[in-house]
Amino acid sequence: MHKIIDTPWDTTSYISQLKSGGVETVIRYYNHENSESLPEKQLGGSEAAALDAAGLSLAVIFEQDGGAGGQIGDLDATAGKSDAAQALALAKTLGQPHGSAIYFSVDYDYYQQSDLNRIAPYFAAVAAALKGLFRVGVYGSGTVCTAMQDAGHAELIWLAGSTGWSGTQQVLSTDRWALFQSEMNISDPLPHDGNSASSSFPNFGQFTLGGASHGEPLLA
Repeated sequence: MHKIIDTPWDTTSYISQLKSGGVETVIRYYNHENSESLPEKQLGGSEAAALDAAGLSLAVIFEQDGGAGGQIGDLDATAGKSDAAQALALAKTLGQPHGSAIYFSVDYDYYQQSDLNRIAPYFAAVAAALKGLFRVGVYGSGTVCTAMQDAGHAELIWLAGSTGWSGTQQVLSTDRWALFQSEMNISDPLPHDGNSASSSFPNFGQFTLGGASHGEPLLA
């Protein structure tokens, strides 16, 4: 198994299998509410505690809809403020240590400059809300991720596994990315994706509970 996995499903009953399979970090979700199709998407405190007790680190990504299906209205400044506020509330409840990261999803291949200009205020709002508390990550295509990084709105890049998305192959050939969703739709022992970490970012914002952050510390 991959050392780093992401999943929208509660891992609690699979922890022993994940650990014996070599998993070291589990990436789970923050959101506003779960859907009928993904009723376990939001990371809860009991699951986080169980992973922590087993010696596995966590990383988190915020995704409600993430602009999927071309719904770019999900990614405006108002949504950025709302999503950041919810992410901060969940992080506080969970006990996520300051200095670790929260990634925010752009789940569509936006590549036109006009679209990137529309998405930038979303990440500007997120960055303003998280400044001094958490590192900001962006999940998506190479084009979206580098645009948000270049604008100073995100530090960490997590490249989506859709390698046909714009800019992704190009960014993979650089040292700019922190995570890459290198294998998708794995079913065993639960539905998940496998991820690779760049050697340039051994600290990609992962954390353990109780104040132990594996990310770079931030100024308060």
